[in-house]
Amino acid sequence: MQNAYSEHAGTIQSLVRALVIAEKTGETTSDIADRLRMPAPAARILKAAVGAGTLADPAWAGQLADMQAASSAFLQALGARSAFAALLDQSVLTRAPLRCHVGAVSEGVVGAVSGEGEARPVSRMSLSGDALAAQQADAIIVLSREVVENSSAASQAFVSRQLRRAVAKALDAGALSTLITSATPTFPATANHLSDLKQMLDTVNSGEGRLAWIAAPDVGNSIALLNDGRGTASPEGVSEFLGLPLAISPGIAAGTLVLLDGDRILADVESLGVDISRFTTLQMNDGPTMDAITPTATATVSLWQVNAVAIKISALFGAVAGTPDALAVLTGIEWPPVVSG
Repeated sequence: MQNAYSEHAGTIQSLVRALVIAEKTGETTSDIADRLRMPAPAARILKAAVGAGTLADPAWAGQLADMQAASSAFLQALGARSAFAALLDQSVLTRAPLRCHVGAVSEGVVGAVSGEGEARPVSRMSLSGDALAAQQADAIIVLSREVVENSSAASQAFVSRQLRRAVAKALDAGALSTLITSATPTFPATANHLSDLKQMLDTVNSGEGRLAWIAAPDVGNSIALLNDGRGTASPEGVSEFLGLPLAISPGIAAGTLVLLDGDRILADVESLGVDISRFTTLQMNDGPTMDAITPTATATVSLWQVNAVAIKISALFGAVAGTPDALAVLTGIEWPPVVSG
């Protein structure tokens, strides 16, 4: 019997392919699903996407049962590309529904022996009461139209990898910047990494939560080269440092290391939306200058002229720190590698 994950694993790239073909030929997505004999979940989504809504809107698309399952399968397949998605998937971060207010949480009775009639001690974690607001992260990639329309396994694997890379970076840039901006304890790094790490642990570690590190790639490189026998840190993906999960993310600024208590951070990713355009004009630059605030003239590329297509994957996510000391941020890290004797 086919499980739900494997059934929906390739649904998002199937939707992308169908929408690109529809943009080119003018066919309805329903006809394309039938003609190409697309997998059942993709066919159901394409036939359900009527004029009352659009797959480009993740809030609307999230109402489709198959789209919810396809979004979950896609996000789980991000693997270690997204620190935010990986820590959610490992249940390090606390999942909570978007658009809901966060109240106070009282924990159970603390282990203690109480005599008859005596008060029983409890512990309490007070959260900030803020709503877990929904935010939208947009990932845009540009591919040649032929590679998207191609039905070969190699072509579909290539498109799938590019989509996951883009979504992973967009999610991390949005979610982690939100958390870091709200962090109260921010420390400048020193040359003594032991002192820096101790300061972060003293700030966040209450002995009751689930801790994890998130590092920029250059910091991940430094941690992997500390060579002090206290972890199996890798310069990419998700590994371990000081016995705690360590996730490397290009979504945070260079020289930055974050320590967080996942029990006091609420987060979720709700759904994906898919949009296609063949007639967009884009500035092919990681740091575009033609924004609405301070537009600067620069060279642009017409996708129609170069026979390319722009694919936008939108994700609804939320991330909020329940308490001011739920995470600590260390900046300006330039730790030298430790050479063992």
